[in-house]
Amino acid sequence: MALRETSASALPAVDLDEPLTPARGRFWGSLTTYPVFRLLWFAALAASTGQWMQQVALGWLAIDMTNSPGFVGIVTFAAGIPFIIVAPLGGSLIDRMDRRKLMLICQALAVVLASVMAVDVISGFVQTWHLPIAAVLNGSLQALLSPTQQSLVPTLVPRSGLTNAIGLMSAGQNMTRVVGPSIAGVVIGTVGVGETFIVQAVAIAIAFALVMRIVLPPRQALATGSRGVFDGVRLMVARPDLRGLFLLAAIPMFFVFPYIGFFNVFARDIFKIGAQGLGLFMAVSGCGAVVGSLLVASRQSIQGAGKILIMTTVMYGFVVAIVAFSTHLWLSLPMMFLGSLLGSAFMGANNVLLQHRVSDEFRGRVMGAYMLTWGLMPLGALPMGLAADRFGVQIAVAGGAIISTVLTAVLGLASPAVREI
Repeated sequence: MALRETSASALPAVDLDEPLTPARGRFWGSLTTYPVFRLLWFAALAASTGQWMQQVALGWLAIDMTNSPGFVGIVTFAAGIPFIIVAPLGGSLIDRMDRRKLMLICQALAVVLASVMAVDVISGFVQTWHLPIAAVLNGSLQALLSPTQQSLVPTLVPRSGLTNAIGLMSAGQNMTRVVGPSIAGVVIGTVGVGETFIVQAVAIAIAFALVMRIVLPPRQALATGSRGVFDGVRLMVARPDLRGLFLLAAIPMFFVFPYIGFFNVFARDIFKIGAQGLGLFMAVSGCGAVVGSLLVASRQSIQGAGKILIMTTVMYGFVVAIVAFSTHLWLSLPMMFLGSLLGSAFMGANNVLLQHRVSDEFRGRVMGAYMLTWGLMPLGALPMGLAADRFGVQIAVAGGAIISTVLTAVLGLASPAVREI
C-alpha cells in the first residue's frame, strides 16, 4: 500500500544530497531556503506553545487544588505513561501511514481536549482526578505527534543541512518554553486557569491550519502488517552508538529534567512570587534553552561531538544542584538560564547525532523508541514528587541532579562508542 506524500508544484522538491552553499548554510539557512520545512517549523511552534500552556495550567491546578507537590508529580507522571507505551508502537505507525494525516488527527484531538478542559474548569466541575486523565490523553497525542514531526525533518532538508534544521527545530520548541508559560502565567494571574486552556486550543488550531498547507515529498511504499513494531527498540539495543546516545539522554531525563515541573512549588513556597513568578521562571529557563539550541544549529560539523556531549551532560547536573539549594533569586535565575542552556544543547546535539545514524526506512521507529526518553521526564517526576513531600523539594531536586552527574560520568567512561563520535 503506497503512502501518499507527494510534493506540490509550487514547492520545489528538495535534493537530499544537495550540499549547502555558503548563503544557504548561514544560521537560519534551513528556514529561509526550504518552504515546506518552514511551514513545519511554524506549525511545531504553535502546537508546542499550546502544550506548554497546558502543562503550566495542569501543574498550577494540581498544586492549587491539593497543596501537595506529590500530586504535582502524579499528574506529570500520568503525562509520561504514553511515551512508554504509545511511542514505540506509534513509531511503526509513523513509518507506515501518511505522516501529514497523522499530525492533523493528533492536533484536531488536542484542540478538542483543550476545549473540554476549558469548559470543565470554567464551569467549576473540575475534580482532582480529572487532571491525570487529561495528562494521559494529552501525553498520548504528544507521543505520536512529536516523533512524527522529528522524523519529517530529514526528508525536507539535505543531509548537509540536517544539523542546522534539527537545531532550529529544537530552538523553536524551546522558544515556546518562553512564550507558552509566559502567556499561561499572565492568563492564570489575570483571568483564570480555565481561560488558559482556551488560548491553548487556539494555538493548536493555528498549527492545524499550517499543517493543512504542507504537502510532503514522495515517499517509498512500505509493506503493511504488524512486523517491525519494536524494530526501533531492537536497533537501539543492538548498536553501541545508538544505545549510548539513548542512555545519555535517558539518565538526565529521569533524574534531572523533572525539576522543571516543580517550578510552581519553587515559585509559591520557596520564593513566594506566585503564578506570575512561575511565568518568570519558565521564561528564563526557556531563554537558556533557546540559546543552547541555537548553539547546536550554528555548529557546522558533528565531528568530535561525543566527548563534548558527555561533559555538557555532567555539567548540567552540577548547575541544577546549585539551583535547587539557592534561596536567592539573583543566583537562581542565572543558574536556571545556564542549566537550561546546557540541557537544551546536549539534548539537541544528541538528537542530531541520532538522526545522522539512521536511515529514513527506520527513522519513525527509531524516533518512536527515542521518545521513551521523553517519557522518563514525567516518570521521574513521581519519585521526585514523593521525595519532595518527605524531604522537601530542594533536597529532592538536588539529589536527582547529583545522581545524574555520577551516572553520566560512569557512562562516559564505559562507552567508547559515544566518546569516539
